[in-house]
Order: sequence, then structure tokens, then C-alpha cells
Amino acid sequence: MKQIITAKLVLKGTELEPVADGAVVLEDGKILKVVPARELTEEDKSQAQILSFPEETVLPGMIECHNHLSIDARKVGHLEILANATECKLTLLAEEGLRDDLLSGVTTVRCMGEKYDLDLKLKKEVDAGNVPGPDILPAGVGMKGSNGSGYIGVPHSGVEEFRRTARSNVAKGAKLLKIFTTPGVFNVNLGFVPSFLSAEEIRTVVEEANRLHLPVAAHCIGGQALRDCVEQGVTVIEHAYCASQEDIELLKAHPECWVDLTTGIYLDPEREPYLSESGAASVRAGREIVRNCVSNLIKAGIHFALGTDANHGLLWKEVVYAVELGASKLDALKGVTSNAAYISGLEGKKGALMAGADADLIAVNGNPLEDPSVLSQVPFVMKKGVIYKSNGEVQPSCRSVQKTLQ
Repeated sequence: MKQIITAKLVLKGTELEPVADGAVVLEDGKILKVVPARELTEEDKSQAQILSFPEETVLPGMIECHNHLSIDARKVGHLEILANATECKLTLLAEEGLRDDLLSGVTTVRCMGEKYDLDLKLKKEVDAGNVPGPDILPAGVGMKGSNGSGYIGVPHSGVEEFRRTARSNVAKGAKLLKIFTTPGVFNVNLGFVPSFLSAEEIRTVVEEANRLHLPVAAHCIGGQALRDCVEQGVTVIEHAYCASQEDIELLKAHPECWVDLTTGIYLDPEREPYLSESGAASVRAGREIVRNCVSNLIKAGIHFALGTDANHGLLWKEVVYAVELGASKLDALKGVTSNAAYISGLEGKKGALMAGADADLIAVNGNPLEDPSVLSQVPFVMKKGVIYKSNGEVQPSCRSVQKTLQ
């Protein structure tokens, strides 16, 4: 079916070029063209469903670059839940988070490692239409050192263990590989950032990924681990909370290595009530360090994309924080659209309204290039030509179909 979406403003292409009174022509879940509405032809309009947004801005569906399906940062004790919950419980949490992400305007998620291969399993269900949610880029088993921290990664020691898991992830359908090289929430009194993987272990995972042209993402807040990751060819540094000036200079010298910023973990006080008392105290203690480090990184011109680290439905906050820390509004918005597509290996397919891309679109009241906070309210969501939310109302397409049970 052919569809035409017209809007007061359409953000076109990878640079989000504003097209006043714009139109997006769609067919079979793909974008055919993006033009001013006055340039629509009679052939374009013939037998087309026309959706009009006379006061809204239409832009690409957002890409969440750092998600964990089975963690929900909006729930009390979510890290402890991850540590102790059954696969069934985590699956239910994941389905809820996926639905909330989709309805918030996120049409693709880059999943940074799961227990029980949940991202790989749920990708199949989303693709089949059994579970409503964004398209999933799964990483499979996250690989951490045997002396590492956190609940999401599986302990490894030695290059052959890393190689074995990397190959297993790829065989199961992973679209990227994920390693954990440092702690997450850091100790401000320690004086350095611990590094849990050797350069050889990092290089082994990169070598395995390179064979199949897959990216490697590294949980890494800074220090020696960041230097090892950049020098060994890691594609994306996740977090970079403690990036020093030396780290920033190294990133500038290696522009092929991007950073995925998730600063809301530290900067958003609304996340604190859902952490343990000690976790919340650590976040408060490190807040200004993170604010300064990430601000320096952004102002240095380091390429970045944005993610929430499992704060489902709240990706818009990361766009606002990026602007507060010194990013232009355009670059911040590209951090959840075209630049997010680039680090995900989806350029030309996602993150931009352009011919040949998936028909992933959202509409917002206002112009996010002027006020990014308008992304907090998304009344219209479309993924691959299917409408999941319209006029702020959830559509039947966003209910679990469960075809396999019929």
C-alpha cells in the first residue's frame, strides 16, 4: 500500500535538513522519496493513504544505541532483579520495555548483551510480529573478565575463551559483539579506573568481528582500558564517563572509533530512587566528574551517538543532556538518528528519511532542532510502514499477536 505523510516540517536525510510543508512518500514499508508537498505528483497521490500533520514535525524513528532488554532502570532494585530473576521474569520485563520503547518513538534498539540470549530470541519474535517492539540489533552474550563487575556479562579468562564466545555469538545471529572492560559506576576515591581485560583479549574479539565485518562495542568508562580498546580497533566506546584529556586526544587521533554516551545514568536524579542506597551514593559522588569529562569530550568534537542504558522510553532525555553538555541541537538529534544508524551499521536503512530507507517515522509537536524536549511526547509512531501509535493512542498493531500460539 502506498502512503503519503505530509507535515509542517519534515527532517530530511542524514543531516536532518528541514523541509517546510514536506511530504514523505512510502510504499511497502520503504521510503520512496522526501519532497516539498507542492512537488507531489498525481501519480504519487494515486490510491495513496494520506496522513496529514499540519502542525507537527516528522523525523526518523529514533535509534536507542545502548539498551538492555531485561534491565529496566525504572524499577526499584533493577540490578538485583537481573541478578536473581528467572528467564521467564526477565522475558516479561523485556517485552514491557520493548513496547514502551516503541511507543516513545524508538524504532530500533542496539542491545548491549543479555542473559539467556534474550535479545537473540526476542529479535525473532519481533521480526515475526509476535511481540511489538523496535527492531533489535542483538549482541548475545556479553564478555567480561573473570575479575570483572556487574551482572550482565559472563566471566572469561584468556584469549581462547573470548574467541569461543565471540564465534558462538556470531553463529547464533549476533549483529555486534560486546565486551566489558571496566566497572560501571566508579569509585571516586580509588584514583584510577580498573582495567579488566588484556589488550590481547580485546584484540581477539576484534579479530573475530572483523572476519564478518561486525562492530565491537566496549563497556569502558576510561583509563587504560579505553586506550587498549582504541588501539586494538574497538568500534564504539560505551559510556566514557571518566575520559581524561589524554583519552580524548587518543579518540581525536582515531576518528574511526566513536563514543556512545549514556550520561543520564549519572546526570538524571530521577534514576536514583531505583538504585540501591550505595549505588545512588556512588552516582551522586561521581556526577560532577562525569559532567565535566563528557562535556570536554563533546566540545572536543568526538563523534558520538546516544543511549539510555535501559531507561526504557526515556531516550529523549539523553538528547537534552547532550545539548546541556555542549553539543549542538543538530548533533544531539543525529545521536539518536543518522549517527546512531552509522555506528549500528544501518546507514541508508535507518535513522534518515531518504529514498530506500525503512519507513520508520515519528511525529512530534514542535521542532526538535529548536527544542529537543519535544521528543518527550511522541503522538505518532510508524515502523516499516505499520502505525503503532496515532494521535497519542496505541494502535491494535502494538498488541502481542502471539501467532505461534494460534
